[in-house]
Amino acid sequence: MLNKRLKWAFFITTLVLSAFPVAGIILDFLKPSNIQVEQPGREASPATSSATPAVPPKEDMVLVPAGEFLRGYDGGGFDEKPQSRIMLDAYRIDRHEVTYGVYIAFVEATGHRKPISRYVKNFDKLSAPTQPAVYASWEDADEYCRYRGARLPTEAEWEKAARGPHGLLWPWGNQDKPAAANTGNPDPFEFPSPGASFSQDQSPYGVYDLAGNVMEWASDWYQEDAYATSSANPKGPSSGSYKVIRGASWGTTGTETRLTIRLKMVPDFRDTTIGFRCAKSAQERPSAGAEKTS
Repeated sequence: MLNKRLKWAFFITTLVLSAFPVAGIILDFLKPSNIQVEQPGREASPATSSATPAVPPKEDMVLVPAGEFLRGYDGGGFDEKPQSRIMLDAYRIDRHEVTYGVYIAFVEATGHRKPISRYVKNFDKLSAPTQPAVYASWEDADEYCRYRGARLPTEAEWEKAARGPHGLLWPWGNQDKPAAANTGNPDPFEFPSPGASFSQDQSPYGVYDLAGNVMEWASDWYQEDAYATSSANPKGPSSGSYKVIRGASWGTTGTETRLTIRLKMVPDFRDTTIGFRCAKSAQERPSAGAEKTS
């Protein structure tokens, strides 16, 4: 079953895109309590300033070596099948989700819009410098990664970083564990936690918070049958209507939090359960002191 927040969001967004005149009425009637709705006119539009960016923040990236990994899960949904081994070139990926603190530094340096404002519900519980940056659209996340000289990870890169070379269904193994990651199931945190707060939510490569905390944007356009082909270094279709989202969040409830679950959303959507991390190919040099292996 889809993450409840994404399920509601996808339903509402589809109505809006289809230009149903009653979409606003339906939204007001349903009032899903766990979706944060941006208030028009309360937040500045993306800036068009030509100010010179400051030096991007230092990176803490993990090197994922070239090789095959097990992608997909035959026991999952249609879009998770078939399970197969996929070859990826070496790449680097952020050890932690991009934090609110470093994202605000990017905003202040470039004039880009803020990810959240005080008009967003629970702002004070979502804006600590060490919490992941949320309420950023795919476009926002893409621009931040470009600013850093990086990019969003492909869906395949995200999955390999999370599952390791042997295809674990959770970072700690093939069985879910209560409170092993920051999800909507019982754990010490009501909202996003500071990075690496859950020691078991660390992948075999040393990447944190892939099974919880916030869902994350991938670079790919979503394709339901993308796993039907097993070519090396897959990047998804060249165009589409929805971008891929991977992982569970602090709001995800139930048992389907495994790392193979695929979600989708229009690229301009923003929510307090969605964040991101950056990646780059191994041929690109990281910032000084950034490269670490596990």
